[in-house]
Amino acid sequence: MEQKSQTRPAVKQTSRMEQAYCPICTHTVPAEIVWGAKRWIVKPGQKCSHCHSPLDAGYVFKPDRAA
Repeated sequence: MEQKSQTRPAVKQTSRMEQAYCPICTHTVPAEIVWGAKRWIVKPGQKCSHCHSPLDAGYVFKPDRAA
């Protein structure tokens, strides 16, 4: 009997533009976000448009969230 190797399909990493909170200058700026291990995170290497600090620790705001 022939055994077929089971391979996982490649996960397509999606990205989109959302609002991210800059913890340094407390502004909400547009940033490109990607799906991380369990949540959306800011794409590494982006800088805040106001203070030019890295947004790696920024919080992602999702406007499609219901109250």
